[in-house]
Amino acid sequence: MSLDPYSLCPCESGKKLKFCCADIASDMMKALQLHESGQSRAALKILEKLHAAQPARAWVATSLAGVHLFLENPDAARHVLRELLQESPDHPLARILDATAALDVDGYEDARPTIHRAFTKGVKYHPEMIGSLAAGISSALYEDDKFVAARQHLAFAMRFVRDEDRQQVFMRLLDFDGEQSVPYPLRGVHNLRPLNLSAEEDKLFRKSIGLNALGCWHESAAVARQLLESHPDNAELWYDIGLLHAWDGEQAVAAEALHKAADLARDKEFAISCETLAQLFDLEASQTEEILRHFEVESLSKLLSSLDEIPRLVRDNRGDDPDTEAVTYSVLDREPSAIAANETPSLDSMPVVIGFLVCTDRDELGQEQPLCHLAVESESADEVLSLLDNVLGKPIEKYRGEQFDSVTYSQWADYRGLYRQYYFPPETPARTRAQIGKQNWESILEEKWPSRPLQALEGKTPAQVNGDSNFTVRLAAAVNVLDAFADRYNYQIDLPKMRQKFGLPEIESYAIRDDQELSSCEVLQMLRIPVETLTDSQAVMLLNRSQLIQHAGFMEKVLADVLQRENVVDLQRMPQIWHAYIDLARDKYDRDEALARIEQAKQWSQRSGQKFEDSLQWEMRQLQFLVIDPKDESLQPFLKDMHQKYLRKLPELEEAIIAYLNEHDIEPPWNTTGGIVVAGSVSQSISKDPWSPESAQPTGGGKLWLPGQD
Repeated sequence: MSLDPYSLCPCESGKKLKFCCADIASDMMKALQLHESGQSRAALKILEKLHAAQPARAWVATSLAGVHLFLENPDAARHVLRELLQESPDHPLARILDATAALDVDGYEDARPTIHRAFTKGVKYHPEMIGSLAAGISSALYEDDKFVAARQHLAFAMRFVRDEDRQQVFMRLLDFDGEQSVPYPLRGVHNLRPLNLSAEEDKLFRKSIGLNALGCWHESAAVARQLLESHPDNAELWYDIGLLHAWDGEQAVAAEALHKAADLARDKEFAISCETLAQLFDLEASQTEEILRHFEVESLSKLLSSLDEIPRLVRDNRGDDPDTEAVTYSVLDREPSAIAANETPSLDSMPVVIGFLVCTDRDELGQEQPLCHLAVESESADEVLSLLDNVLGKPIEKYRGEQFDSVTYSQWADYRGLYRQYYFPPETPARTRAQIGKQNWESILEEKWPSRPLQALEGKTPAQVNGDSNFTVRLAAAVNVLDAFADRYNYQIDLPKMRQKFGLPEIESYAIRDDQELSSCEVLQMLRIPVETLTDSQAVMLLNRSQLIQHAGFMEKVLADVLQRENVVDLQRMPQIWHAYIDLARDKYDRDEALARIEQAKQWSQRSGQKFEDSLQWEMRQLQFLVIDPKDESLQPFLKDMHQKYLRKLPELEEAIIAYLNEHDIEPPWNTTGGIVVAGSVSQSISKDPWSPESAQPTGGGKLWLPGQD
């Protein structure tokens, strides 16, 4: 590999190589070839020698910094760039490399000025590196629970990354928008509001927009704030300033601006949207962490035997999988007891999961070292540590378990303990699980949340401000926040009913133009769209977006509408839509509605001419819900019909169904040979409990830790 002496010099001086860095070209090429061939340490020696002689030489300093970054030594990278940046403070590549190192060393907040200078100086010359840097910032912000900022940096990165990387960044955006650990009002796009300004003021606003386009949202907000001198009561301006701060990860400052926008806004739904975002940012800043402890143990097998003897520790059956590297125990607040088949215990008598214990035979580096990691509610920490003291011994402070310490086990302070995950013994009937799950949410919505003091309501409870016009916007936003909280558990709240209960105005519709791009709607706007007014093509677009965002209540409305329209969705996709529609009823613990939707799906299957094996899937789903109540009068006729239509022709499936019915103490209404035990994919697929404990947990690997979540 050689360089053309008349090509531009790699030092970015703008001169030809022949008239710039020709004297070091030979050594530089040797070092770079060594680095590219995997011999970075050897390259380092050559570059360090050249750098010692001329520390401000751009080609040398940037190459040496790049190798240090490759070797994960960001401090050294910043050190070698220091003299170059003193002599050439606007050198594009040096600025980008320095910003990359600063992010690793100082974190985003402290490195912000360095990063934004790199954005402004480097985007023209090295857009792909700017895109890569922004993507890295996005990951760091996401780990800090700054979700809106993480998404905005990802969208910014997508504009500049290499073509071959753009698809990957796009998929990360889609994953983010569908991530249920992120409160749904924070997912998707958020748009700046247009402002009505004078010509002179518009110049200033365009400067703010220019900085926004460069990813310099902190500086963009500072410029926009200058407009407040002449427009102190402009709600849209306050909203834009809040959004710019949110995009930069300054959630506390963003919340202040958004609260102000909500107070000033004349449009009630806009005010509620501003206040909802502000309350969520406040809650993200007021999270309470759980107690996390690490233990070194001598023998994992001996330890597991001892832990199995403690009634308040319940081993996760998935730990029995030989491919699983760790064994997990749920930590209960009391000893569990059996639940009779005809009994529905009170919530107060049910054991609650207050933490979990993870046991593994390897540390985070893969080294053989028996370890245990305990995460438990802080209120119960002393009691649980005392319970485990004789088995585990005292925490080993020298071992920190980096993988576990990097996870934030936390809850919003105002919502702490609002949802409880109850423990069910394995033999607990599915019907009882469903009844307890429904009672849990009824208790939350009817008793716990209305009587809980909230910082968003000045320390008052929702019940106390019910009907108070001074709290209308804040209470409506608090209802949205409650909905976002429930959404993390796949539970659907009836928002219109909740607003009516607390004396709030009805939700105003968000009208859609025929030519409007639905993907540009913010989530809170999307939820207000009157679905029935859309064209077929718009309905399909909204279906795609609703299934991405995954807000249960709105998705149910969209699915119900689409399923009534003829031939608007590809035939191959229709079963998936019907299953999603059924699942939404299941997540509400509404067995009757789930069965009604299955019946509708069966009718659709007949009309559409589905094949024999495709139609069978609806029978299997119906069976899952019917066995929940063995006394259901429709169960026996259903089983007879199922046997006549399908099972006689499929002996293997018949055996699996018989085994499944035996598990639920149901006698098949046809002659059987008996003694059949089936273990296979068919049996496993039908034996899955539609209201298993897992369905009561939040979806995704989110930041909001709840007791029992693993």
